[in-house]
Amino acid sequence: MVGDGSYLMLNNELATSVMLGHKIIVVLLDNAGYACINRLQQACGGAPFNNMLVDCLHGEHGIPQVDFAQNARSLGAEAETVGSVAELLAAMVRARASSRSYLIQLRIDGPQCTPEGGSWWEVGIPEVSEREAVRNARADHEQARQRQRLG
Repeated sequence: MVGDGSYLMLNNELATSVMLGHKIIVVLLDNAGYACINRLQQACGGAPFNNMLVDCLHGEHGIPQVDFAQNARSLGAEAETVGSVAELLAAMVRARASSRSYLIQLRIDGPQCTPEGGSWWEVGIPEVSEREAVRNARADHEQARQRQRLG
């Protein structure tokens, strides 16, 4: 399972699996950007910046509309795009039956997740800032560190 942003940085693994004949099944969650990093950026007191494709800086040709299933097929894998959990379940049956690596692109609307993301991340937050959001995030961070298990 991988996000669309991460897939763009590591789709060579899919090509390698096809080349070596080591089948993998990739479920790609397509929410049009790096939603996890966007959420983390905001949780650390930052303003959202350059993580969701719609918010990214882009040139005159606009935001690329990546067809991840077509990209996977160009790498030698089988692939399809689905839009619901029921379609995902049916696609998983086809993916398991396939003799080749298989990508299932699941389109989702925006960053579908909890505000915290389900776990606490140890990330650097400035100790000093003029921005209240950053100061509040640092205070929350310090409290969370006190609850962290060490080993």
